[in-house]
Amino acid sequence: MPTRVRWDVDFRKRVGSPKRIARQIREIAPQVVELRLEGDGGIAQLPAIFTEIHKCQPRVEATVRLTAKATASARRGYPIRYIWAIDGRQAFSRCIPEDAQAVSFTPDEETILLLPEVLEDFAESDVEELHLPGVNAVRALADKGHIPAPLPEQIREVTETVARTPVSLAGKRLVVHDFFLCRLLRDAFPDGVEKPVGFSGCQAGTGLAHVDWDGNVYPCDALPIRLGNLLETPFERIWRSPARQRLVEAVHAVPVDCDWCTVTSGCFGGCRGLAYLASNSCEAGDIAGSGEDAEPLPRAT
Repeated sequence: MPTRVRWDVDFRKRVGSPKRIARQIREIAPQVVELRLEGDGGIAQLPAIFTEIHKCQPRVEATVRLTAKATASARRGYPIRYIWAIDGRQAFSRCIPEDAQAVSFTPDEETILLLPEVLEDFAESDVEELHLPGVNAVRALADKGHIPAPLPEQIREVTETVARTPVSLAGKRLVVHDFFLCRLLRDAFPDGVEKPVGFSGCQAGTGLAHVDWDGNVYPCDALPIRLGNLLETPFERIWRSPARQRLVEAVHAVPVDCDWCTVTSGCFGGCRGLAYLASNSCEAGDIAGSGEDAEPLPRAT
């Protein structure tokens, strides 16, 4: 069973059946539950969700869009680690709670050019962690009908800008989803990050599961292949299905595009979701892969 579950609790004022979904997640007893709360409807359901999930004693994290209700909820004292979602268009240090420890910025095709300014604000703030997650493909397809993943040339442009205007990240931590962005940022901050930028390889369908606002289960939020629905089928049965097993075998196989590449031992083929979206196959390599020689990154713990 997955040790980490990401749950996109609400979407465009749709919250689904949070108590029933929370019970199903509780039954598999994951070690970590990552909640995404986009609107006030999800925030309103947080007490009931936490009461149910907390029965299996996981670590609970909540990535929350900044609203008045969200900041009020954070003051209630629930043992939840809040990660405040920012959009990069304004200095986040002016609007997040004073005791904020982590912020999250999603560098997609429309926002990645703002990353240098976000890094500068992060360096000047008291926040300890900056999360740079991948694009949520499940949500993006429902919202926009396409996946605004950053282009390889955009990633290179941004990291070149960062390298020209270096900032100090001493005592801070970057948590980066994309291997190729991770590698370039590590080069930009070789000595300035207390804990190294890390990449753990694709855990879609094994250590990781994603649940959307309607209870649909996916191997990852970046890989929009529906495996089942928690309002119709128990989580354990979905996870033991032949469909999931076939997907896991495809995800773990070395992509055909990567047989010759020396970077594969570090990137493990990159994001399998982006590969699937580009080619409709999990057997292709990540579109951001350059094929250039690179020292592999250590697996994150």
